[in-house]
Amino acid sequence: MHLFCTCCVLSFSLLMASPLVSATVSDSFKVCSHFFYMQTPPAGMRGASPRKICQKYSDKLRYATLYDSSRRLPLYSAYIFKKSDGKRRMDTPWMYEPQLVSDDESGNMRALPLTEDAPPLIEDSQAVLEDYTDAVEYRRGPLNPDLHQSEPDDKSSTYTLTNVVPLITDFLDTSWNPYLDIIRRRLNNFCHGKSFMVTGVTISGAAIQRDNRDRLAIPKHVWLAYCCPRFDNNSPYESNIEAHLTMAFWVQTAFLLINIITSAVRGRVEKELSPECREFLYMGTTPTGLEHHSLQFICQRYNKKIRYVTLYNTVDHIPVYSAYTFKRSDGEKCVDVPWMYEPQLSTTSDTDEMQPFPRGYMHMNFEDAQAVLDDYTNAVLYERGTLNPDEHQDEPDDKASTYTLTNVVPMAPDFNNRVWNKQEHIVRKRLNNYCRGTAYIVTGITTSGKMIRRENMNRIAVPTYLWSAYCCVDYDHNAPYNERYKFPSFAHYGLNEDENNEVVEISVQKLKEFLKKTTFVDQNFQIFVGDCMPPASITSK
Repeated sequence: MHLFCTCCVLSFSLLMASPLVSATVSDSFKVCSHFFYMQTPPAGMRGASPRKICQKYSDKLRYATLYDSSRRLPLYSAYIFKKSDGKRRMDTPWMYEPQLVSDDESGNMRALPLTEDAPPLIEDSQAVLEDYTDAVEYRRGPLNPDLHQSEPDDKSSTYTLTNVVPLITDFLDTSWNPYLDIIRRRLNNFCHGKSFMVTGVTISGAAIQRDNRDRLAIPKHVWLAYCCPRFDNNSPYESNIEAHLTMAFWVQTAFLLINIITSAVRGRVEKELSPECREFLYMGTTPTGLEHHSLQFICQRYNKKIRYVTLYNTVDHIPVYSAYTFKRSDGEKCVDVPWMYEPQLSTTSDTDEMQPFPRGYMHMNFEDAQAVLDDYTNAVLYERGTLNPDEHQDEPDDKASTYTLTNVVPMAPDFNNRVWNKQEHIVRKRLNNYCRGTAYIVTGITTSGKMIRRENMNRIAVPTYLWSAYCCVDYDHNAPYNERYKFPSFAHYGLNEDENNEVVEISVQKLKEFLKKTTFVDQNFQIFVGDCMPPASITSK
């Protein structure tokens, strides 16, 4: 395979690991050949059904892409490097190529539809955002990255799924993106003329599946080559040999990556949270304005590892909230873990190991401090609903740790199964797809005096409302508009009844105002520090 001139650098890395944009799809790169060195595309590239796309934005050609429609994957994108400060474009929605759907289309690339499911004709010819929803190991990685462009329109044109391949998140963040920045700084500094770039992939044979069908081919290698015939001959010697050393380094790193990929519960009760428990809280800070003598923090542990934090009311026998970090997952539930209880809520001298409920007699001291399974036996109007749901966790141990009654509240069946679980699923897909960093979630309840009784005694408070809020300061700023406004933070609440129980999605600020009116919180009530305003270092990216 011939790429182009001899003065190029080629780097390989192993993986297994809105304005209208117009694009011309044809059998030739004739109208956009100027993006290739000597106007000659790479030779010898093979694909089952390659399509040649001359990408346009605002009626101006921006770069060229060879797209394999059968694998729904670009084989390469060719572009001209523009010197830039490396800042990313934040306000462009992801787009698709209508001409891959029908040759009769006008040629205008469009923002992906705002509906939950893309139309079948689009899905048949190319990747769509839904393909990445449950592909939790991968993120969208553009072959022509916006940090290699300078003008806003050039940057915007890179946000099309015909320029994107699935890259392992850790590889993208810790290896590939830093390397792209090295290339940017090198060409900024030492390339005096045009630099012709080609970034592409090789095929592994593996694929991302959705609905039991292969959807996206997963690259085995990603490679980059550039050619800058007119460069600074007085550049430092280290810069001249850096490419060879770097290439060897990335190959070694990639082999480590591919080798890796081919590769009892404890709860601590505390009045004040220890530092090791605060990692599940945004800025390490608990929600404020909820202080009461009957409330105790539980630092939930499973297999000697802390999983999340719960604020528990030992009088009402109910969690006020559980705070956890969201883990990207496919939404499968854990079905083989028994319900558990917290011995430390019974006596301070008891073991700090959370235990499965015994089948025999429960002594009174045990029942005084927390809910037990017997409390739900005759409470036919309610069922157990978790505040930290296993659907929002990925590892089996993290899922298992959610099955403790200190994380459970009584919920109306229709509200739990039809309404609240659906919203948990919506949040999971949203954070899977658009949250790049850590998502902190706090899910809690309000009460109004209704109780579950057993043997003529008040046993468990019944929530009036359930509420939940998340905070993700590092997110995909190119998410569709109908999703982007729900970052960095958003919230929702719902009425815990079998009727009139639809979820209301609101801002975190409005949720605070709602809770101040409907439950017992101080006026200084705060869910996230500063309402989850991202640090300047993140907003400037």
